[in-house]
Amino acid sequence: MTALRTVLFVVPLALGAVLASPRPAQAQGLGCPAFDRPVLKLEPQMAAIRRDFSKTVQQLQAMPDHATGPAGAEHGRILGLAQAVVGERWQVSTKVSRKFGAQGVCASLSVLTVTFGYHERNVFVAKELPQGTCIHREVMQHEMKHVAVDEALLKEFMPVLKRRLETVLSRQGSVRAPTQEQAVATLSKPVEAALKDLRQEFMKEREKRQAKVDTLEEYRRVSSSCNGELRNYLKPEKGRR
Repeated sequence: MTALRTVLFVVPLALGAVLASPRPAQAQGLGCPAFDRPVLKLEPQMAAIRRDFSKTVQQLQAMPDHATGPAGAEHGRILGLAQAVVGERWQVSTKVSRKFGAQGVCASLSVLTVTFGYHERNVFVAKELPQGTCIHREVMQHEMKHVAVDEALLKEFMPVLKRRLETVLSRQGSVRAPTQEQAVATLSKPVEAALKDLRQEFMKEREKRQAKVDTLEEYRRVSSSCNGELRNYLKPEKGRR
């Protein structure tokens, strides 16, 4: 039997919480036969980047997932935005023994398949900055720094993900339950909890690393680059110079 789960979170530039200690090894289900150790199949997900230059500064500012920061904005106005959908898709397959007949089943995880990473990636540059101009290129280059951080982090995180999930699987035993569906639900709980903690850890680390890109110095560099070309396309807001 297989069960499929998908968990996705939209995050802007924005990874963290230390994975909780694995649950104690489950005892072999009473009277259950021995099952082989579960197999982990793990794949990174790196969606293609979609570039969007159709949204105005005001529209980017209004996006619920935009991240505020000193860089990529002129006087707090969003000039560019790197956005990603972070999450995992996972599926468990189980082996089942029906030796108890109407009194229940024994079950154990057989295969855990996980796809983790970026299921969608978008890079926006404000419509007011014409394509082909120097300032458009500067803002795009800044946003691509965020993309590079994302890609490096996922590459680093995959071995951590593999090690943690293998530990969880190694401590999984068989269970005896009234139905196959109940057995699968019980076996899935430790996997679901581990993936939740790992996702939180990833996202907190991502946020920390992306903050290093959005520094005040980078903001000043982008804003004053191209001989102040930005002023040709965006007028200073009232009360600001």
